[in-house]
Amino acid sequence: MSEYQTVRWEVEGRGARLTLNRPERRNVLDPQMLSELLQILDQCRRNQELNVVVVTGAGPAFCGGVDINTPFFMENVQTTSVFEGTRLLNWQHELIAALYELPQATIAMVNGVAVGGGGFGMAMACDMRFAIQGARFWMIPLAVALVQDYGLTWLLQRVCGQARTFEMVMSGAQITAEQGEAWGFLNRAFPTREALEAHVAQLAASIAAGEPDSVRLLKQIIRNGATSPLRDQLQLEAITNGLCFQSEQFRERKRRYLEGLRRK
Repeated sequence: MSEYQTVRWEVEGRGARLTLNRPERRNVLDPQMLSELLQILDQCRRNQELNVVVVTGAGPAFCGGVDINTPFFMENVQTTSVFEGTRLLNWQHELIAALYELPQATIAMVNGVAVGGGGFGMAMACDMRFAIQGARFWMIPLAVALVQDYGLTWLLQRVCGQARTFEMVMSGAQITAEQGEAWGFLNRAFPTREALEAHVAQLAASIAAGEPDSVRLLKQIIRNGATSPLRDQLQLEAITNGLCFQSEQFRERKRRYLEGLRRK
């Protein structure tokens, strides 16, 4: 385990867990946490053996958003430049881009409230999202005369449509995990934290057991399929599988898979 002040970073084999660790403040994002998260995500990006990263929160909350007592919410800002807010948000937005662009599969294990860009946005930047039924998701832009940031409007409408994105952003209503599952931005909601942990652990272990190159290629194939024409997708699948067919890992995995089928 690497030592950080505001997060816990644990790597075991080809799987890792990233835990936001400010439970006394609902794991809200401040400059130190952002800096540490960006360091860790950069390590992930360069780790060729890592397959899957689980993101969660310590204590009863996933992430309560951005710390309102920091410059991230324009408190104690020394400069008088009209561009300072943009500069600060450009830095914060690196978190969403870095998480979304990781080559590994990413799983948000939402153990409690996920608020605004910092919390809800981080969860949405992951490939998959699972939550405990007591979790709540909401945004606050209109309540404080702001525009929603952290890419939430871009991320949300790709999984649950523009109309529902409008409703969530414009109303600021708290959305339950059960409603999030029905609307499609959550894969599944679980009645207990134990059930949530068990499911995510099983899924992460399955991904971790894969070959790193095939996991990365499969993630890119899925992402590409969201915007590519069918024939382009078919051609990309043929090219990437053509590469996989030449690997020793494929031949060994194929042998073991067929042996397993024969024993059934």
